[in-house]
Amino acid sequence: MKKLFYIIICVTLFSILKVNARENVYNINMDIYLNEDGSANVTEVWQVDGDSGTEWFKQIQNLGNSEIKDFKVYRDNYPLLYRENWIVNETLENKKEYYGINKIENGIELCFGKYDYAPHTFRLTYTLTNAISNVADAQIFNWRLINNMPGINFENFKINIRGFYYFPDSLDVWGTGYQGLAFVNSGTITLSNEENPKMNDKSYVVALIKFPIGTFKTNNNHPNFNNFDQVLKAYKEGSYEFGDSKASKIIKLVLGIGLISSIIALINYFAKRNGYGFINNKKIVKKETPAFRDIPCNKDIYYGNVLMKLNNFGYKETNIFGAIILKWVKENKIAFQKAVKEGIFKSSEHYSLDLTKNPTFDNNLEQELFNLMYEASLDGILEANEFEKWARINYTKFTKVFTNIQEHKLNELKQNGFIYKRHSKQECKYYNVMNDKLYEDSKQLLGLKIFLEEFSSIDKKETMEVHLWDEYLMFAYLFGIADKVMSQLKKLYPELLEQNDIDYNTMRMVNTFSARTLSSLDKARNYSAGGGGFSSGGGGGGSFGGGISGSR
Repeated sequence: MKKLFYIIICVTLFSILKVNARENVYNINMDIYLNEDGSANVTEVWQVDGDSGTEWFKQIQNLGNSEIKDFKVYRDNYPLLYRENWIVNETLENKKEYYGINKIENGIELCFGKYDYAPHTFRLTYTLTNAISNVADAQIFNWRLINNMPGINFENFKINIRGFYYFPDSLDVWGTGYQGLAFVNSGTITLSNEENPKMNDKSYVVALIKFPIGTFKTNNNHPNFNNFDQVLKAYKEGSYEFGDSKASKIIKLVLGIGLISSIIALINYFAKRNGYGFINNKKIVKKETPAFRDIPCNKDIYYGNVLMKLNNFGYKETNIFGAIILKWVKENKIAFQKAVKEGIFKSSEHYSLDLTKNPTFDNNLEQELFNLMYEASLDGILEANEFEKWARINYTKFTKVFTNIQEHKLNELKQNGFIYKRHSKQECKYYNVMNDKLYEDSKQLLGLKIFLEEFSSIDKKETMEVHLWDEYLMFAYLFGIADKVMSQLKKLYPELLEQNDIDYNTMRMVNTFSARTLSSLDKARNYSAGGGGFSSGGGGGGSFGGGISGSR
């Protein structure tokens, strides 16, 4: 039976995956400048090498009212010659010094000869007219900037979009077709998969940017949408998706060969193999778990954090950030500074984080996090908006610290024997067994979450350990309910808060600082699995551009 299972798995994977000799597109970097008339000056830099074929090309379909003008190509900064009538099936020798435009049924292809199969850098420049479209309540930039590349090993991209005016950080920006970032910083819109998994041959990049009415002087109306809600709905639903997404193609393939059951079996197999369960298959049921009023997990936020992950108690890797900041304040390693700025109509609070105490850390990962924050501050005084911008740009570097924190504690539990490989299915249906200590600590952790969610309804306030509220709040960050706890704390115990080691105003500043940072990260993170979005468009609907790119 086991052999049959592995045979089914191998057949399934073989039918889905193709093994080909691949050509390489290591990087595509784009710089786009949006002019006031709604046109765009575009520069694309391709770092490539090949193993066959005669040319590289990029399709641009459904141009609608737009045109490509002033197209030029450079190989390793050497200008190529434009050929008026591009012939796709010419030889490598006849193409290697030339570039041109190949007209296809629903658009064009920007083509340039390979020269040879060694690594080269090609630079494409052109002007795209009517890059901006009007709808009733907005002006939009909505283009498929990078196409999927069948059979090509496509690794990384970065796109910077600037304009005739300074783009504010509040500008609405979306990206789809890839796993990575889309954000605005210092007047520049950036889309990138930097430090994320490589692109695959189904990945692509569609950018959607919403500008206020009147930003650009253009009469180019979108042919398919009347208002921005329609645009965004189509974008999110993928109703104008270019071709089949990766997921739909795989599903169709599996349906065609009747192997859905083997895929499900495969998923379940690896879920159990990589999953974690309690000894003797014990379970924790929330409705059967009593509220817990003490601080669990030996007051260790890192231990509590990994139990949140192992038990699926609503874990989010960055939730621990606020808990760490509060811990540092409590340990006098950092301090908040508050000032009041007087405005014309009203005053506003302004605060910063003082990192100049030169603290030392026993925990190397805390030291790493502190170093990143100091790097963001430049001078040791970290402004809230200053860190928001830094964290958006350095999203992967920042979040990796929290992944390492979780993994470090998990490995520690394994090394100390609290988690071990099962001996039999009767002991645990999962391969990784958590012992009775982790079971009891997990129950207490969930009990504290229940307590913090429900304490506002408890009548006997005198039973509360108010002097522990800073420690309660650290765990509230792990649960993702710090805002709620802070609100109830202020409402129920205003006269007792000063008994804490940390006063309420400091707690509030910690909460605001961490919440603003994490909210900024969420805005920067625009994940897509390679399908979805809408990207065939132009005259036919959806975003403009489309097609494929690659080698032939």
